[in-house]
Amino acid sequence: MEQNTRLQYLLDRLVSHTATTEELLELTTLVEQDSDTMQTVEALLLAAEEAPLPVYDHARWMSVADRILEADKLSEEPAAAPVYRLHFLHRWGWAAAVVFLLGTAAYLLNHYQQQQPVARMAGKTAADALPGSNGAVLTLADGSKVVLDSAGNGLISTQGNTRVVLKNNGLQYTPYGNDSTATAYNTITTPNGKQFQVLLPDGTRVWLNAGSMLQFPVAFTGSERLVELTGEAYFEVTQRASQPFKLKVRKQLEVTVLGTGFNVNAYTNEQNIATTLVEGAVRVSLTHENTSPVIMKPGQQVRWENHQLTMIPDVHVERAIAWKNGLFNFEGVGLREMMRQLERWYNLEVVYEGNVPDVHFFGEMSRSLKLSDVLAGLESAEVHFRLEEGRRLVVMP
Repeated sequence: MEQNTRLQYLLDRLVSHTATTEELLELTTLVEQDSDTMQTVEALLLAAEEAPLPVYDHARWMSVADRILEADKLSEEPAAAPVYRLHFLHRWGWAAAVVFLLGTAAYLLNHYQQQQPVARMAGKTAADALPGSNGAVLTLADGSKVVLDSAGNGLISTQGNTRVVLKNNGLQYTPYGNDSTATAYNTITTPNGKQFQVLLPDGTRVWLNAGSMLQFPVAFTGSERLVELTGEAYFEVTQRASQPFKLKVRKQLEVTVLGTGFNVNAYTNEQNIATTLVEGAVRVSLTHENTSPVIMKPGQQVRWENHQLTMIPDVHVERAIAWKNGLFNFEGVGLREMMRQLERWYNLEVVYEGNVPDVHFFGEMSRSLKLSDVLAGLESAEVHFRLEEGRRLVVMP
């Protein structure tokens, strides 16, 4: 009880913008010492969410945050790339008035960034960019295309003996009879800035991330259920022992599903293909090489790089599927990898100007934020941006 009272005091000081640097450091120490304390802090923040905030002294609080960040830079290895923790309390978003940068003890009060969304960005933005939304393009067996963003709920097409229905921001394939004709294939594509869900004819559910493509038959009639993916998707596969589910990934890997939930990241502009198993079991093998397959267990990840498979025995599963849950997870992510994620979600062209530092980040933020809010938060890493017309984001030192 005494510790909760102290937490309440420190949190009140934080929210009222009266906390000293020592009190900020004390609050961070309490959070890091006990994982349950973080839940207590979150509960206190939630209770304080509706409370009116006092007058905000932006200069004072930015000065405090900058001093904390400066004190936290790694001293043992001065040549190493800087590391910044960006843990945005996504449950309340920017309206919570707090950005917790856990591990660095940096607190940026961001409630006011919505009033001044790019106040710390180098230069001025010509436009803002809204976050991605639901949408995709469906290519039918005859080559015709349907833009699902503008299509209303209801029957989209009849493909063989399968009805294609748009419902609740997702596409559903429903067989309604025996189809003895040749198998027809559909392709669903999510451009940058869009994501979508598909319910396949066997009941398998697929979440497609931005910039992805999934090809699949409108009915699974053969000895196996085979689909192909480029980009990123999360699969919840309906088990059917007599007809295994197989996924071809960028024509390089084959994933045979022995269980249910897994994520595949296979963008062409990423160095590797990563398969992360959430539950069940899958078997991963190379498509064109005679090598032994890898059987995965939940919590494991298999990466394909330089034509080799590498098993990562214990991974942070939540990081792999954060996008599906409406989050960016930047645990150990470098600046350029982060920018590729933002490029896909906000439909941007990202270019680099000058000698941009090799910065690494840790933390989360909501995918529902406007781009200007995201960039305002990233300014704490001393990397600057300029957003130009045509959705061109210039990253500067």
